[in-house]
Amino acid sequence: MRTVLAIDDDKTTLEILKSQLEEMGFRIFIERAAVKGLDIAKNFSPDVILLDLHMPVMDGFKVLSALKKDKTTKDIPVIMLTSNKEKDTVIEAMRHGVVDYIVKPHHPDKLNRKILTAVSQSGFKKQQSYEDFIDISRKGEIAVITMRGAVSEKGFQNDVKTVFNPFFLKQINGKVCILDLRSVEDLDPEGMKYMTEIVKRISGSSLKIVAGKHYGTIVSSTDIEEKAELFLSYGDLDLALNIG
Repeated sequence: MRTVLAIDDDKTTLEILKSQLEEMGFRIFIERAAVKGLDIAKNFSPDVILLDLHMPVMDGFKVLSALKKDKTTKDIPVIMLTSNKEKDTVIEAMRHGVVDYIVKPHHPDKLNRKILTAVSQSGFKKQQSYEDFIDISRKGEIAVITMRGAVSEKGFQNDVKTVFNPFFLKQINGKVCILDLRSVEDLDPEGMKYMTEIVKRISGSSLKIVAGKHYGTIVSSTDIEEKAELFLSYGDLDLALNIG
């Protein structure tokens, strides 16, 4: 049974989440105090944490920072569940390390789907080889390209030359291709220019980009949206394609 920890200072929200998630088959811990929520995360290692943003004493960003600094909790996927729908706040949350963002009031089916995607992606991440800058996997006929590290590193650029060869480009031509940029380090203007060239190489496919913390940078500084569908999180992509 998957375990979910919900941290929110609003009692009504927690009662609703408890009822919904138990009905979905999850084991759930609920906590109104952020500090106590951190203790639960350390002691019980939930599969996913649902985290409110605006809370007394410690807001969601401070909780995220504490989770990422602790080796026992740093890899637990966090979904921010909040009433704040400001675009800048969403992007800032992704930069702080959340895997997804849901605005209250939420739809239970959407929440369920995003939790399952977060768990699935967390397991996939643990299986990946961190010796490589680029991993290729398949979901049926869909090619998933996962990138990590700094674009400026020679190893990253060598992997790009190796992976995006004519044979591979021919294989994915006309097919759905997912480009996951969530683990790429901060993109400066030069890095963004290099990433745009990569997107041009695979423009023959039906390209879907999971941008994560880079969403704001991509939207504000490139025309990538004209060549590909851009998604904030893997959960949003999963909902669009139903590929979980």
